[in-house]
Amino acid sequence: MIQIPDNVRPVIDAVVKHHFWLLVALVPFLVLPVVFGARGRLASEIDASRGQVESRLAAVKSVSGIQPHPNDAWSNEIDKATRRVKLDTLSEWQRLWTSQQPLRAWPASLGQDFVQRVAALKPGGKLPRPLLERYQNGVRAVVRSLPSRMGADELMMESEAAAAPPMMEPGMPRVRPGVPEKPAAPVRWEPTDQQRLYASFNWAKPPSTLQVLLAQEELWVYGLLADAIARANKAAAGPFNAAIPVVESILVGYPAAEDDPGASRGGRIALPSAPGAAPAGEFSPPPEMMGSPEGGGSVRPLHPRFAGGGEGPMAAGPMDAPPPEATTSPDDLLRNWIYVDFNGKPLTSAEISASPDAQLVHLVPFMVRAVIDERKIDALLTDLSTMPVPIDVRQVRINTASSAGMAGGRAPVAEFGSGPVEFGGRAPAGSRPNDVTIEVRGTVGLATVPDPQVLGLDAAAGDELPAADDAAVAPPPAPGKPAAEPVGAAQP
Repeated sequence: MIQIPDNVRPVIDAVVKHHFWLLVALVPFLVLPVVFGARGRLASEIDASRGQVESRLAAVKSVSGIQPHPNDAWSNEIDKATRRVKLDTLSEWQRLWTSQQPLRAWPASLGQDFVQRVAALKPGGKLPRPLLERYQNGVRAVVRSLPSRMGADELMMESEAAAAPPMMEPGMPRVRPGVPEKPAAPVRWEPTDQQRLYASFNWAKPPSTLQVLLAQEELWVYGLLADAIARANKAAAGPFNAAIPVVESILVGYPAAEDDPGASRGGRIALPSAPGAAPAGEFSPPPEMMGSPEGGGSVRPLHPRFAGGGEGPMAAGPMDAPPPEATTSPDDLLRNWIYVDFNGKPLTSAEISASPDAQLVHLVPFMVRAVIDERKIDALLTDLSTMPVPIDVRQVRINTASSAGMAGGRAPVAEFGSGPVEFGGRAPAGSRPNDVTIEVRGTVGLATVPDPQVLGLDAAAGDELPAADDAAVAPPPAPGKPAAEPVGAAQP
């Protein structure tokens, strides 16, 4: 222990006693130099940062003083490039519209005055009642010409359908008492489907102008499919060697729209049923086919031509569809689910008006179910994909569960195009050895009338509609078919 001298002890006791006041006197000498030093460094940093900000502001101000200003030139160039893209889009739109003119041919039987009036019809315009009545009466003959266009016998009237054998096999000739036997047609279009199609155009009262335009658009697609079947059978001497001897059903527009597009139904693989068990969905449709929440589908809206509404007989559509709102116009109901988007989802009238894609092209859904020689499937699909009118085959199903005589349920699904190809069992007993039942679903792209305003172009500002490209026009109709005058203005 350190010994403190006696003479120092009084000093230490005084320091201990008054240490607080001694420290108070020393603190300013210790703290003030630190404070002044920190303040000086902070001031220098602030000055440096202020100098950087002022130099940046000066650089920005110097750019704004450049004449001519580069940003103005850049903005003008962007506007010019955007305008060029819009004009190119309009030119392609015009080319597509021109290429489909041979398809958009109104029946010559309606009269030249009818064709001219429809050609001059403006968007939202109305046809006079006498012309609507003429179409009401004349469209039935056009519908009845579809079977012969396909190469089948016309069986749309109930009396003629009743005279046909109820269980006629492909190739069986139709024999009536007192009528000489004639060669069997290469293809048989099921009478029930013919009657369904005829009933959807057999209106009790004159249709509206929009209904006429939409119905004719539907008939153009039916004609395309009928021509495709006729080309598939062009080398056939009869049903015994026809590529497609039987057409079970053809649906276009609203009846062909799927509540839940097939590509999203249960993924890409469908497991087969157990041996001897009934195929899944053969007697009762699965939830996704009904548009239920469990299946993720949409509730099918009402349509005047296919689900009541006073414009025609009920040919399709669920009975539990919700009633339309009081503010919904009949024309809006006519547009429900007649077109789909590029994913196959059906569009309502409101969605059609709001969709930019639907302003350029109408994607009309279709479904063809027929018996075909399986060796000719590739040729049929190739023909559909190479037609002048864009046809997108989204789904191919072969001998699905709904086919008569199929056993073993559904088989694995293979990828094809934008949808699946579904394979099942063989064709029904009694058919030709290579016959299968095929179901083809897809869309037909029908161009709308080119409209510069849709693309934001102003004709008054020099944005002129590009001239039609005559070289882009599709080949004329096949020889032997009456030519009808194309229409270049009417558009639903």
